[in-house]
Amino acid sequence: MVKKRKGYSLVEMMLTVAILGILSTIAAPLFMQMTNFWRMTSARYAIQRDVRTSLALINRFTRQAQSSTVVIDNASGQPPASRIHFHYTNTDGNTVPVYFYQLGKNLYMSNNSRTTVLSSNLAYIAFTYPRTDDISLISVAVTMQSPTYRGGKKALQLSIQKVRIMN
Repeated sequence: MVKKRKGYSLVEMMLTVAILGILSTIAAPLFMQMTNFWRMTSARYAIQRDVRTSLALINRFTRQAQSSTVVIDNASGQPPASRIHFHYTNTDGNTVPVYFYQLGKNLYMSNNSRTTVLSSNLAYIAFTYPRTDDISLISVAVTMQSPTYRGGKKALQLSIQKVRIMN
């Protein structure tokens, strides 16, 4: 009668450990790269969403501005030309003051004593007149950035969007 063997031999165990070691040395960097790629992609999409939303609101309100009321300046301690203030006439026929401004990493919109945070990923915004002979044209340059992985940041600079004041 032949005795049945129970368990694993030392060679089988060593081969299993070696295979697991090889897989773990390959999988760890691959997992880190996948995580980094996912965070970079998520940051890019969040930035693009914030930029689109912010510029759409800035464009909509600025187009309706009364050109004689437009003032470009900056809040205390903020970058130059990072705030725009103007008045526009709403659908009720009332004149409403509107502010778009940077405060730290936030982009704010303020109108009728209501302040809204448009983005918390703002690095820099600048409102300028691209042509000195045409005050009805305003350009908006935006740079937003979002934290990604291990202290890194994904930055997206949107080149200048020009807005024509219609009033």
